[in-house]
Amino acid sequence: MTITVLLDPAQMPDQSQDQLDFDNKMSGLMRDLPIWGAQANATEANMSAAAAGGAYALTYTFDAATADADPGAGKLRLSSATQSAATVMRLDLTAGGQDYTKQIDTMDSSTSVIKGSIRLVKQGDLSKWMMFDVIARASPVGYRNLTVVCTDSSSANPFAAGDALMLFFQRNGDRGQPGANGVLALAIATIASPVATIDFLNIFSADYDKYTIEVQGLRTTSGGAALRMSLAVAGSVATTGYAGPVGYGSNLNTFAAAFELGQVSSGSGQAVTLTLEVRNANSSSSTYKSLGVRGIGLTSDYTTPFALLAEGLFTGTSAVSGFRLTVAAGTFAAGTIRVFGHRNS
Repeated sequence: MTITVLLDPAQMPDQSQDQLDFDNKMSGLMRDLPIWGAQANATEANMSAAAAGGAYALTYTFDAATADADPGAGKLRLSSATQSAATVMRLDLTAGGQDYTKQIDTMDSSTSVIKGSIRLVKQGDLSKWMMFDVIARASPVGYRNLTVVCTDSSSANPFAAGDALMLFFQRNGDRGQPGANGVLALAIATIASPVATIDFLNIFSADYDKYTIEVQGLRTTSGGAALRMSLAVAGSVATTGYAGPVGYGSNLNTFAAAFELGQVSSGSGQAVTLTLEVRNANSSSSTYKSLGVRGIGLTSDYTTPFALLAEGLFTGTSAVSGFRLTVAAGTFAAGTIRVFGHRNS
């Protein structure tokens, strides 16, 4: 914020002036004094926010749309109407009128699984903020998609359309050696309010070839919903190439657009726990990428648990970049999702 009033000493009242000139300048002073105060407060807030920032501090305008598209010059948007449930942050390549393509493209340059952290703060109101871990970056034309996990926020929806935001980015250091057995937790997400999809579309990489997705306490807003899993290629959901699944407790039909993994969630108070596996995610073969599910599902009365075991194949000829979970009816209401990567060697 730039202070634009009360800057000209010649326009200040002075006792040496004649009465009419003094009165006119005093009137102007009293008129502009509240404007000066508001501009000074906004400037102080911006300086305080910048002082608490990280390596990058970029100015954006919040766009309330959620679609995967360029949010527009100088704008930022999130992938969910419930801002704290967003898994993708979409950044225009310009911020504050400047081109920051090179800086944004370094936000995933760390070799750590969590590339860095982003703090979003509303300019002029530091009580409205969000914190995100950055997992990956995709590069559509004209903007960038950052795969993120919200780690904390002042509320579920702290920002309104048109809000001026400061984005602070702090890069993580490069990854050290992983823990025992070469297994590393890549992301953890908790559903705190209804969401239609659970998206991790860019979480897979060449560092890991098998992924385990642990789902705990999964509930939906309406009963009788079957869990479905779609895989992503280059950050976009693949709508073809699925075969199966087959197995006990699963629907034996073939679903072209996703894996149908059985009756696994309910809106009647019952929650389910299951494990999903995506194997050979980096393969370009049409026969070696497979998916499995095991855990506790629910029968058609939505209350009786049963063992769930199913297997399927993805016959696409590209490496898999991530996944999406959906339900056949309603939305996800609660649950925790943990994604683990298993090293190739």
